[in-house]
Amino acid sequence: MKQEYMEAFTEVYEIFNLMPKELLNKIPIQFYELIKQNRSMEYKPNIQEPLEKCKLKNETIILLGLIYRDFLCSSQERKILQEKDEEELKKIQKEIELEAREKYSIDNIFEKKNETIQQENTKNYEENQIAIIQEKKWYEKIFYIIKNLFKKNK
Repeated sequence: MKQEYMEAFTEVYEIFNLMPKELLNKIPIQFYELIKQNRSMEYKPNIQEPLEKCKLKNETIILLGLIYRDFLCSSQERKILQEKDEEELKKIQKEIELEAREKYSIDNIFEKKNETIQQENTKNYEENQIAIIQEKKWYEKIFYIIKNLFKKNK
């Protein structure tokens, strides 16, 4: 298990120790034991009341939210929180779908392909221009050979 989660479990366990027994009894024993067994023994959090002033890890805050939603709040409040969670998940899913559509749309793929082809054509054209400039024509080569023959005879 990742160290971040083990430290978050440690912070949650310390918060459990600060909770009144009435609230702690609402949390299932299996869940409590899971937190207790998977916490980090090396990490020593400094958790005091009020919890709002403590610097808790993001993972701890998420775990506390889930614990509150699943075990501590009323059934009406649980329904409301679950509906809000579903709405947020749908918004996130729509954003991901939009990003994927933009990234993988057929129009964009062809535009990128055209850009790549144009870049390759430009590169090939420049390479060909250099090659043409460097090559001498066949009659220039013959003229050069004949010219060198006369220079050697002198």
